[in-house]
Amino acid sequence: METLLNVAIFLPLVGALLVAVIRNELFAKIGSIVIGGVVAVISLVLFLAFDFEKAGFQFETYVPWIKTLGIGYHVGVDGMAVSLILMTSLLFLAAYIWSWRIEDRPVLYFALFLALETACIGVFAALDLFLFYLFWEGMLIPMYFIIGFWGHDRKVYAANKFFLYTFFGSLFLLLGIASILVYGYFETGRISFDYFFHLRLDYPLWLELIAFLLFGLGFAVKIPMWPFHTWLPDAHVEAPTAGSVILAGVLLKMGTYGFVRFSLPFFPEASKYYIPLIFTLSVVAVIYAAMMAIAQTHMKRLIAYSSISHMGLVTLGTFAMNTDALNGAIYLMIAHGLSSAALFFGAGFIYDRIHSYHMDDLGGLARYIPYFTFAFFLSVLVGIAFPGFASFVSEFLILLGTFEKHPIWAFVAGTGMVLGAAYSLYMFKRVMLEEDTIPEERKEKWQKLKDLEFHHAIPFALIIALALIMGVYPYPFVKIVEHTSKLVFGG
Repeated sequence: METLLNVAIFLPLVGALLVAVIRNELFAKIGSIVIGGVVAVISLVLFLAFDFEKAGFQFETYVPWIKTLGIGYHVGVDGMAVSLILMTSLLFLAAYIWSWRIEDRPVLYFALFLALETACIGVFAALDLFLFYLFWEGMLIPMYFIIGFWGHDRKVYAANKFFLYTFFGSLFLLLGIASILVYGYFETGRISFDYFFHLRLDYPLWLELIAFLLFGLGFAVKIPMWPFHTWLPDAHVEAPTAGSVILAGVLLKMGTYGFVRFSLPFFPEASKYYIPLIFTLSVVAVIYAAMMAIAQTHMKRLIAYSSISHMGLVTLGTFAMNTDALNGAIYLMIAHGLSSAALFFGAGFIYDRIHSYHMDDLGGLARYIPYFTFAFFLSVLVGIAFPGFASFVSEFLILLGTFEKHPIWAFVAGTGMVLGAAYSLYMFKRVMLEEDTIPEERKEKWQKLKDLEFHHAIPFALIIALALIMGVYPYPFVKIVEHTSKLVFGG
């Protein structure tokens, strides 16, 4: 199983090199789908083989790398990591299939996505701080070019803003890593980047408070938490469809993953100290972003603000210091990854057919593309935490766990669920049902619209099916993510 984890990490990178060297369009497309499928199957095998009754990390590999600096190739997974890797591999596979018809520089396009997949899976598997930071920074480069080359009108501006914001946040993360490395050296006489080495250290409160802020700024920009969120709507609006899917579904989860993996176990006292600050920023994000979403007429910008709102709920659950809330936060990382991906695929399909994301240009599409309407409606239900889907289970756990100690915060944050249903159903009504504002000549033109094609239907089917399974039978998924909460809280 250890070998399979390493294959899942590096097979996409090998594929990226092959695609770049062979430089054949058909090979790039078929090869990417095959590699994405193999990685998804490996991820599923790892998920099913994971023993959630066994404490600690599993499928570990450790190979000394730079011994003088205490750097090693150290990877392994707990319940949260193996779940996020499964979600990541599924979304990348869906992105490869969706991009089958791409004609603009497909070789470079698929090579960049394959390299990005290695970086994303590597972030979730790394148990060495140097390796983690290498993967963390490595994902910036392919995503920068994906937005900058295949985006829309203001793609260069959006790519630069994405890179500058996230790179700026990463500098604080680097300073945070350096601070605990120096402390570890003075305490033990050796430098080590190993995760477990730092997990065993007992940091003084003053260092916890400083390091938590440094790590936290790096994670907060990536999530993004309010008020570091302004890069996200621009990046989503200008990114190509598959880029938006991976950005919302995978990259945003790296920040919340970092809080659970590093901030809570490394700095437990500082985590408690900063609860009022985290709760305030989280609830502001939930309500503010939801209100901003209601005000949008651009579909992708609306979905982008929806992501900010949902990630605010994740950070709320993460720092509620409650097992149920943390389980729900991890569960929502996966559930939101699925729901946001489905919604961005829906927006991308409409743009491919109508060449507009603006709701003022749309309306009554259900009459002309009924199969897509059904898929898009299910995607909306997944996003609004409708009972029977994964988001309902996750948001219920977050609010339940938070309510035990912080009932007022839970109540205020819970209004975000109501607002989420309001703007999502309003978007669906405007785009798919309302016909009164559409000129007759446009309706005649839409009579010829193509409905879902095979390369569109498969991504929707994969995502909605998993969201339905996680909603109807959540037990195995909750047990696996509970494995991480036990590690964090020492259960």
